[in-house]
Amino acid sequence: MKKYGCLLVALGTPASPEPSDIRDFLRAFLSDPAVVDFPRWLWNPILHQIILRVRPEKIAPTYASIWQAAGSPLEVYTKAQCAQLVKALPEVEVKFAMTYTKPSIAQAVQEFAAEGTDEIVLIPLCPHYVPSTVADIYRQTAQLNAVGNLPKISIVPQWPTQTEYIAWYRQQLCEAIAEHRPERIIFSYHGVPQRKAHAPNSYQQQCLATTKAIMAEMPECAYEVTFQSKFGPGKWLQPATIDRMAQLPNQGARRILLLTPGFLADCIETLDELDVLNQAAFTQAGGEHFARVAPLNADTSAGNILAQIFHRQIAGSGESQ
Repeated sequence: MKKYGCLLVALGTPASPEPSDIRDFLRAFLSDPAVVDFPRWLWNPILHQIILRVRPEKIAPTYASIWQAAGSPLEVYTKAQCAQLVKALPEVEVKFAMTYTKPSIAQAVQEFAAEGTDEIVLIPLCPHYVPSTVADIYRQTAQLNAVGNLPKISIVPQWPTQTEYIAWYRQQLCEAIAEHRPERIIFSYHGVPQRKAHAPNSYQQQCLATTKAIMAEMPECAYEVTFQSKFGPGKWLQPATIDRMAQLPNQGARRILLLTPGFLADCIETLDELDVLNQAAFTQAGGEHFARVAPLNADTSAGNILAQIFHRQIAGSGESQ
């Protein structure tokens, strides 16, 4: 019988809120052409002579403000999701890795190989396929699959309407609506540039599919889709979340509820960009009540959701565990 392993992969996080560790993370992340698709002759001087010299010191206090006693929120919650998946898949070896930081995908695969694993099901901890968050996983996996003495790796493709994940969000949303009585529900997804290299149309359709699936059986309530985290020049997917924060109160929505289904774990983009910067823009424009439904994080449903994704991948390959 084939021996399976399951590898959860998150994007990555600084090892600490110190500028030196933030610099190491940004160097790896922003050097990826799938993240920043500018010509290297143009981008490398900007990255190394400006961004890596200035930004780590500038954002270190922000990272420090969200840091938990056990470490980065993203790492803390990824470990929790991994631990819950271990319980949900007792016959399967489960590990986690980061695309740009440690533990690396290659390190995890080597460990699986030492344990006699035949095939690894890799689950990107992002429901949507977008090059800036997932393409490097495919690149690294292709390189590892080319090595003859390692387990075969199959990557779970995008899962924007995964049944258990959508059901979990519906439940969270129902409870939040009852508690906060919002006048508008805002879905905020990570934005991408409107350039072909970032597949914006396909990604946008996946985000809309997630939103539609969550709202399909919900009580009638006004909602909209927005995009956050614009970085650099050029046009990005619209509307921008922070722009809508400044507009909504004047359009009769003074009580809002945010959802971020593209994130499986809280991180700087949710804990600071949304909860601090976007909330401030909303309040300054006259907003009265701002609330956000947290992502999956360490919720006990994580194990079952990820286990079902694993089982469907195995079933799709024509194998039985």
